[in-house]
Amino acid sequence: MNQNLPNTYQYIIAGGGMAGLSLAFYLNKSLLKNESILIIDRDVKQANDHTWCFWEQGNSPFEEIIYRKWKGLWFYGHQDFASFLNIEEYSYKMLRGEDFYQYLIPQLKKNPNINFLQAEIEYIESTADEATVMTNQGIFKAKAFVFDSITVSKFNQAKYHNMLQHFKGWVIETSQASFKPEEPTLFDFRIKQQNECRFVYVLPHSEKKALIEFTIFSDNLLDEASYNDTLKQYIQEILKIENYQITEIESGVIPMSDEPQVISPSPKVIRIGTAGGYVKASTGYSFQRTQRFLQQLVKDLEVAKSKNIPLTFKGNFRTSTWKALLDSVLLNVMLHKRMPADEIFTKLFQYNRPADVLKFLDEDTSVLKDISIMQSVPSFPFILGLKGVILSKLY
Repeated sequence: MNQNLPNTYQYIIAGGGMAGLSLAFYLNKSLLKNESILIIDRDVKQANDHTWCFWEQGNSPFEEIIYRKWKGLWFYGHQDFASFLNIEEYSYKMLRGEDFYQYLIPQLKKNPNINFLQAEIEYIESTADEATVMTNQGIFKAKAFVFDSITVSKFNQAKYHNMLQHFKGWVIETSQASFKPEEPTLFDFRIKQQNECRFVYVLPHSEKKALIEFTIFSDNLLDEASYNDTLKQYIQEILKIENYQITEIESGVIPMSDEPQVISPSPKVIRIGTAGGYVKASTGYSFQRTQRFLQQLVKDLEVAKSKNIPLTFKGNFRTSTWKALLDSVLLNVMLHKRMPADEIFTKLFQYNRPADVLKFLDEDTSVLKDISIMQSVPSFPFILGLKGVILSKLY
C-alpha cells in the first residue's frame, strides 16, 4: 500500500496520458478544482513521446506551448495533383508531448487537492455508491467517478468496420538548409499505396530540422523494416536529402472503428479518450475531439454540482448519427477497396475550399454542406459503401 496518499477521492483519473491530463487541466480550471483528484499512470510523463497535430480557429487552451503553427499546407495527391493550400480562418498547429507534460503537470501539482500516483492499474470496478481502482500500489476509491482511459475495446466485432491508423516518424537534422519552415506538408501520397491509404507528412522545425512521418490506414500492421524503408526512400527520393541524422523516433497505432463504445459501463465509471470513443472513426484524428468532449464533460459535471443532482451521463457530446454514418461509409469504401483513398482525399481538396474540408473533417459542417462536399467524389463507390454499411447492420 502507498502510505503517502489517501485511499478515497472524489474523482480518480485512470491513465495520465493526453486525455487524462487534459481532463485534469479542465477540472483544475473549473468550479470543481477543490474536489480531491487522483491521477494514476504507470509512467512518469516527461519524454517527448507524442506529437499532436491539429487545425483550429483562434487560440488553443495550450496556445503558449504550441511548438509550430502554419497558415498554409502542401498537398500532393492522385495523378500528380499538387497544391499549397491556404487554410484561411484555420491554423495548423503542432504540439509536442514533452512540452504538454511540462506545462500541465506542474500546474496540476500546485493544486493540493490533486495527487499523482505512478502505478500499474490492475482493474476497475464499481457499485452504485463508489468505484474502486486496484493497482500494484494498493486500492483507491472514487466517491463520484473514475474516468477510465485505459480500458480500450479490442475492436474486433465482425459486423463493424475496423481499421488502424499506424505510423512511424523520424525527426531528422541536416547539415544544409533542406526545409522551408513556413511550408509543411499535410498529405503526400507520392509513395506506393499498396492498395491502402498511405501518405507522409512533413513538419519543419527549422530549415535544417523536420518531423517526417509515414502513416497508413489499413487493417494490418507492417514489420518494422517496412516503416523504416519507406521513410528512407521518401527522404532520399522525394525530399532529395542524402545526409541526415535521426534525432527522435515516434510510432503508434490508433484504432479507426465505427464499433460503438460503452462510454459508461457502470454508474461510477466514465471512459475517456480512445476508451471513450473519442477518435474520429474515418481519420484517426483525436486531439481536438478529445479537448471538445472533455470540456463538455466538465461543464456537465459543473451543472450537476451546482444543482446538487447526480450527473446523468448520456454521452450528449458524442458525434451525431449523420456524422457517424459518413464515417462508416468511408471506412467501408477504404476497407473494401471501392476507390483509392489517395483519389478520395485529392478530390476533396481539389474541388472544395480547403478550410471547408477541414471543417468537414472536424464535423462542424451542416448536412447540406456535407452533401455538397461529398459530391466532389464519384458517387458509385460510396453508394456501394452505404449499401455495405446497411447490410453489416442487418446481418
